Amino acid sequence: MLTLDATATARIAAPVRGVAWLAELYFDSGTIYVTTAPVTVSSGGNDYLGLGSLVDVSAVSESENTAADKITLGMSLVDPAMLGATLGNVEGYRGRAVRLYLQLFDEAFQPSGAAVHRFSGYMDRVRVKRERSAPTGGGATGRIEIECSRAGMPRARNAVGLRLSDAQQQAAYPGDRGLEYIQTLIESPSLWLSKRFQQ
Repeated sequence: MLTLDATATARIAAPVRGVAWLAELYFDSGTIYVTTAPVTVSSGGNDYLGLGSLVDVSAVSESENTAADKITLGMSLVDPAMLGATLGNVEGYRGRAVRLYLQLFDEAFQPSGAAVHRFSGYMDRVRVKRERSAPTGGGATGRIEIECSRAGMPRARNAVGLRLSDAQQQAAYPGDRGLEYIQTLIESPSLWLSKRFQQ
């Protein structure tokens, strides 16, 4: 569930609004700030480079299960800084942090409210995709794709397919109370009646 400040909440209700992704990529050579917005965006004390630097972001999903979700960031192939950072040594990016934020905008394309944190993870694999030009004309296209794993993926991957219990959780992660009531919920389910059924 999104938690927006008062300014962003007001912007959601406004007739004119916009939204863009802000991405922070913590490469070994330094942090790169990019956005899907068509202009450079100043937010949270950082300048996120626009103008097609971050082309797109795959679907960012949220679930209550232990699925090992990944996302893919599509970056411009013509950015020499991004080419240098991703096509160099893999130690320069693999396993290094990436964060994604959603930023709302007003009608003048200025940030409206604080950016909302939506994803934390680590850069994994990088691919360069190129497409040949069409026989009828037009230039060739391409982009850099950075696959990112959600933070906590190894822990989630180990739990896929297992029946988890509070005892297992305490043995592996002492003090974690996330599964404290799981046995009660499984053995004694509560009947949830709809409001219409109760009338």
